[in-house]
Parts: sequence; structure tokens; C-alpha cells
Amino acid sequence: MIILGFMGAVFLGYLAWLTWAALAYPIPLSYNLRSLWQRKVATISTAGAIALVVGIFVVVLSLAQGLSKAFVSSGRADQAIVMRSNAQFELNSSIDRGQARILEVHPLVARDAAGPLVSAEVVVIKIFQKSDGADTNVTVRGLEPTGIRLRSQVKLVEGRWFRPGLSEVVVPRKMQGRFTGMELGRILKMGGRDWEVVGVFDGGGSSFDSEIWSDVVDVQQAYKRESFSSVLARLDTPERFKAFKESVEEDKRLKLDTISEKAYFTELTKSGDPIRILGNLITLILTAGAIFAAMNTMYASVSGRAKEIGTLRAIGFRRREILASFQWESILLCGLGGVVGAFLALFANGIQTGTTSFQTFSDVTFAFTITPVLMLEGVAFSLVMGLLGGFFPAWKASRIPVAEAMKG
Repeated sequence: MIILGFMGAVFLGYLAWLTWAALAYPIPLSYNLRSLWQRKVATISTAGAIALVVGIFVVVLSLAQGLSKAFVSSGRADQAIVMRSNAQFELNSSIDRGQARILEVHPLVARDAAGPLVSAEVVVIKIFQKSDGADTNVTVRGLEPTGIRLRSQVKLVEGRWFRPGLSEVVVPRKMQGRFTGMELGRILKMGGRDWEVVGVFDGGGSSFDSEIWSDVVDVQQAYKRESFSSVLARLDTPERFKAFKESVEEDKRLKLDTISEKAYFTELTKSGDPIRILGNLITLILTAGAIFAAMNTMYASVSGRAKEIGTLRAIGFRRREILASFQWESILLCGLGGVVGAFLALFANGIQTGTTSFQTFSDVTFAFTITPVLMLEGVAFSLVMGLLGGFFPAWKASRIPVAEAMKG
């Protein structure tokens, strides 16, 4: 930690000195800027390589961003998920009918004109074929009509909601492009039954965009389930969650675990960890390559301009002024590539993709999400590449003896 702090202080001190040098020594810096324009081919090729690296960097990070958004936008702080004791996820939980009825009349559960805002639900996994021919697990959620009202981010965009007892399902619009046979009116084979697709919904970018919904009793009967997987309950306020949790866990008739819906889906964001690790690994490799590319370009630039450097030294510019001007040339060159790369990454924004959750072993549909913060991180990343990649060439330029430089 001390070493990192020392390195950070040195880095910030060097940046401060470069900023001061740009203001104090404007003539060498303007020379470097004109040089970038005069060497258009080299400038464009180097900036293009940096743009490619930054574009990949931003796109890879947008994968984890999109996955996090899918889970974080799924939960509400005033809703609680009740599951079997020690069950981490709905898939390995079980709640019997008696327990579900006790929760339905719990005094801390919110109510509206239609009754208590509680939904007993069952979750199963079914293999479906994707558009590319590969098979993957998909979550099928059986829920009560109240369960639809408890997910306000989910909107019906085509057809109608399922009706109990008719083996009907509604599917997410975002799954239709990734899986075959999800069109309105098509028949799905699940649990030994034929299920008609009667509606299409939009989950608003939440994890529900990865689930097929149907009536809870129909799903229980098809998959021969006597119990529910979980019970979703809305409370009057988020502050009531603690009292509700203690009440459910202390009730001898229940002895169930309770977790806030928001915390539950935050836990599921860990399924994005492999993507983050992969992204960091790719970024590390690309960073090393980009730094060496910038370094080679700057070394070539310095070697080709030995006479010009000698002239600058001969007319009175000092070594530290030469160092600062060439260092800024490298930073500006990489910064230009970084800006271009950040905007190129926007072409991937919104593209649908998916991965398998290591928590639920089912498919999670999400979109590449390019945010302004990610774009700024990409530009900052390019500036660091310019700083690191340009330091040694700039140092070399500042150390060339005047007599040797004038020889060319």
C-alpha cells in the first residue's frame, strides 16, 4: 500500500510538472503539435491503433456494465424474497403451501385494493435452442397475477398476459432474437405439455428479460412440484424489512430466510465476475501492446527529428523543455486515439447478448451498455498509455547531445 501510494504521488507530481511545463514552454510544444500534423500517416496509424485498443477496452467493460444493470434494475428495496433456510437462490429453495399462506396474511405485508401484495412463485430450468443452434438453460417462472404487478419495470408489449389453467406463457422480447420458436402464437414444449406463447413483454433491461413466465399452478402441475420456490412480498416501506425478516425467521411455523429483493439481485451480479476477469486480462494484454506501439512510434519520431531537436537545443531550449514537449506529443497522440476509440465503441451500445449465470446455471440476456463514464475511462486509459509509452522516447530526445543531434 505504501509503495502504491508513493508511485501515485510520483505520478501525480509528474503530471503537475508537465502541466506547468506546457504553460511555461509553449514554443517547443507548438513545434510538436505541428509535427503531428506534418507526419499525418504516422499520426493516423498510431492514433488508429490506440483507438482500436480503447474501443475494445470500453466494449469489454460494457459487458460487465450491462450484466450489472440487468440485475441491479431487477430488485426493489421495499420488496422481500422469502426462501428455504440456507437456500441462496430460488432454484434450490422450497416453501410449502401452508407457509406461503401464512406469509400472505402477514401484518407487515403491504396491501392494495386487490389484496395482499404477495406472490408465491416456482422457478424451474428448461433447455431451449438458441438461434445459433446451441442449447442453453432458460429460467421458467411460474407466478401469481400479483407477481406481475410487483414487477413494475415489466411491460406487456404484444399479445396478452397468460391465463391460469390454459398452459400459456409470455416471453421477453429480448429473447426472441436469441432463441428460436419464441414468436407470438408459437408452441413451446415444456414439462410434457404444449405451451402457447400468448404475449411478449419488455423487462426494461432487468434480469426478467431472461425468463419465461406462466401461471404458477400450471408450472407446478407440469413439473410435478408440490411446493413453491419462493414468496415475493412487498412491504409498506423499505424500513419495515428488518422487522419483517426477524418476524419470518423467528416464527416457528416458518423458519425461513428472508432477503431484500435488491440484495438478492446484487448477489447475482457476481455472475459477471468471469467477464470482469476476462476483461481485465484482455485489457492488460492490450495495454502492454499499445504502450509498446506508442513507444516505438515515438522512438522512430525522435530518431527522424534529431536535427530538429539539435536546433531546439542550439537556440536555447533546455533538456527538461524538450522532455516535456515530446511527452505531451505522445499524450496528445494517444488522447486523440482514445477519443476516437471511445466513440467507436458506441456502435456496440444496445447490442443484445447473453451469458450463463454461475449462480443459477441459466441464461442471462443483457445488452452492451456504453455509458459516458465508461467512455471517459477509455480516454483516461489512452492518456495513461501516452504517458507511459512516451516517457522513454521523450527522455531520449532530451538527452541527445547538441553536436550529435546536428549531425542527423
